[in-house]
Amino acid sequence: MKATIKNIGMAALLVAGLANCNDYLDEENPSNISDADFYKTANGYEALVSSTYASLREVYEFPWLFLAGTDEFVEGRNAQPEGISEYRNLSSNDTQVETFFGACYKAIGRCNTAVYYYDRTEKTATRDNRLGEVKFLRAYYYFLLVQQFGGVSIVTEMYDEPAYDFTRNPAAEVYDFILQDLTEALALVPETTTSFGRITKAAVLHYLAKVHLTRGYETFAADDDYAKAAAYADQAINGKTLTISFEDLFWPGKEKNAEVLFSIQFDKSSIKDAANDGSNQNYWFGPYMGGEGAKNGYPYRAFQLMPTTYVHSLFTENDARWEGTFMNVVYSRYYDFYDKSKADRANMNISYYYPQSWEADTAAWRAADPARRAKTRIIPFGDIWMGTSGVGIDYSAPAVRKFDDPTSTFSLGGSSTRDIYLARLAETYLIAAEAYLQAGDAATATLRINEVRRRAAKPGKVAEMQVTEADVDLDFILDERARELLGEYDRWMDLRRTGKLVERTELYNRDIKRKYFGNNINPFEGVDGQLKLLRPIPQKALDLNQNEGYEQNPGY
Repeated sequence: MKATIKNIGMAALLVAGLANCNDYLDEENPSNISDADFYKTANGYEALVSSTYASLREVYEFPWLFLAGTDEFVEGRNAQPEGISEYRNLSSNDTQVETFFGACYKAIGRCNTAVYYYDRTEKTATRDNRLGEVKFLRAYYYFLLVQQFGGVSIVTEMYDEPAYDFTRNPAAEVYDFILQDLTEALALVPETTTSFGRITKAAVLHYLAKVHLTRGYETFAADDDYAKAAAYADQAINGKTLTISFEDLFWPGKEKNAEVLFSIQFDKSSIKDAANDGSNQNYWFGPYMGGEGAKNGYPYRAFQLMPTTYVHSLFTENDARWEGTFMNVVYSRYYDFYDKSKADRANMNISYYYPQSWEADTAAWRAADPARRAKTRIIPFGDIWMGTSGVGIDYSAPAVRKFDDPTSTFSLGGSSTRDIYLARLAETYLIAAEAYLQAGDAATATLRINEVRRRAAKPGKVAEMQVTEADVDLDFILDERARELLGEYDRWMDLRRTGKLVERTELYNRDIKRKYFGNNINPFEGVDGQLKLLRPIPQKALDLNQNEGYEQNPGY
């Protein structure tokens, strides 16, 4: 035994314990018995495993490493961390990178503790399931790290004293470890569960597919990575079709549904501070209506992640995901969108209307209901939709509404009880499509994409939404992922996986264009002309590590 889990600082990789579970376990351990004795009880081990899930909240506290600096989002009302969103000033001292790196290793520390106590705790009917869940989560945290940083240290033990000598494992070894943990998890977790949110075989299969797909692009890929990715994705799908409408899939309060394979849970009973400890996904995307809005029932939102014009241009008039994703109509009271039925909304005054490119006749729209639309500010599709720093004043861009929570309080974030989707069945179809395409089977790739587009079609428009084999290439799949998964914490990794990060960000991201083409400095170019296609290893971790072989990533 090398550990009890105590006192984590940053550089969690190098500090004794790697994880402090106590904040999650205090309420479960009222007698204050020692950690070692508590974890050996059935209740203690359950609490320990729960803490490995709870770690997801810390890892996903901020959206920047997942979404900023991509083809999908630019800076809106508030600035984003410059190093993440614009690349050129990203350094190894970046706070966001440091926080994310530490949160992942803190989470891994909890998983390692749960693995250690597995055969030291009381034997119960669910103990093997719990080990499978923990191994899945440990693999998941390492998958996040290897995508963002490349090779990292594989740590599988607990520590009861500081350790300062870690080797950086090559990315190929990290992928092997991830796949080993996932394979072991698959044999241990159940097919189904009565406790929504716990890991099942479908979630493990989804990530076996995604890990093989991601490794397939690497220089150390296995010859069968794409074939395995396609096969695992199809096993996860297991004949299931997408039956829930896109609007219902993202309607507040409907997060516990059959299409969700893996999500971060924010049950009210688990939130100590209702204004700060909940989800904040709803906060980042807008809309900001200001103090006056608060009196009229408007939420406080950052309007900080603004979709690019590229994103808005992806949708067609036959695609229900446009209105399912954006608040294209803002009523005189924002929450009337949720509080009123569609029939009742017809009687509400409209403050803002954002007609898409195919809705050109705005005069006819206003004339159709002058009593409620006479004072509506109409802002048609155009470059203005790529919101500026003034969007909180001029409301020039339609806000993303798919994550909104009308029950959240008027606060600066963290007050939502909506779960965050990390894996859902539509993405499994898109993973399968990408894998089949890369394996040379465009016909099957097209079938998988068309299932996603069938659900996305407006009533009576399924045929118009179907695509042919000739339409499908890697860029089309990235476009489809943007339409389906906008804001769902995966875009930076999608672009890096496919080798499209520099190309598509330079093409579609206004903030990169402004900096890059304005002074001809490539923001992706770092030290010695090397491209910065990974995040920097935090400087604190490098400074504490006494192993001189732990090197920084290229470009930093």
